[in-house]
Amino acid sequence: MNITPVLSPNFTQGRRTYRPEAIVIHVMDGTLKGTDSWFCSALSQVSAHYGIGKNGEVHQYVDEIDTAWHAGRIHDPTWPLIKKTSDGMYINPNYYTIGVEHEGNEQSEWTDAMYATSAELIRKMCQRWSIPADRLHIIGHHEIYSLKNCPGFKVDMDKLIALVNGSTQHVNGQISKTEKFGKVTTLTRLNLRAGPGKVYKITNMVNAGIQLAYDGFTMQGETVNGNGKWFYTEEGNWFWSGGVK
Repeated sequence: MNITPVLSPNFTQGRRTYRPEAIVIHVMDGTLKGTDSWFCSALSQVSAHYGIGKNGEVHQYVDEIDTAWHAGRIHDPTWPLIKKTSDGMYINPNYYTIGVEHEGNEQSEWTDAMYATSAELIRKMCQRWSIPADRLHIIGHHEIYSLKNCPGFKVDMDKLIALVNGSTQHVNGQISKTEKFGKVTTLTRLNLRAGPGKVYKITNMVNAGIQLAYDGFTMQGETVNGNGKWFYTEEGNWFWSGGVK
């Protein structure tokens, strides 16, 4: 991955006693070029660690070991992992998060290049800092600051996290599937999900010993215990092949 340094003066050196524990997804509300200019101005008093353009360009504004100024305001947070002091005061999330901006506005559809590049960047950060690649640790800015619709209405966070976890998708955004009908039996209690990975919401649950019919499978789902094969049903549910025989 080619990362272009566009260094911002707006950061705090180090992270006090904290380390990156989550990644906050933002939308720029503008262009990559405009964001470069804004973040590089000391007058703006804002920054993020990275910015991603429509064509998959990556600009780095602040080193990951330092604190960018991207999510310091807090209003009605819904993020369960937000930190507080012993007397109930919020700890500035900037100290323990990494901020990633994306070109566009709250109504923009992300390009395939943005999804792919963002997922690759996030995957590397998760590996580097031992951050779980799940919906609790990869969040939208609005989950900290509810007065903004950041990163927007068109971003598919489940798709992004599935890509972080290794799902491969065609340029039209659809997961590659093989049509093959059959039946299997559940080995244990098994979750049915909206997509081929644990990041997708649970749509149903079946007990051990239940026979399930499937219409096909993908080998490009989330890898669990080294196995990325997931079956899908006529109803659009998915289940992991390791839970059936």
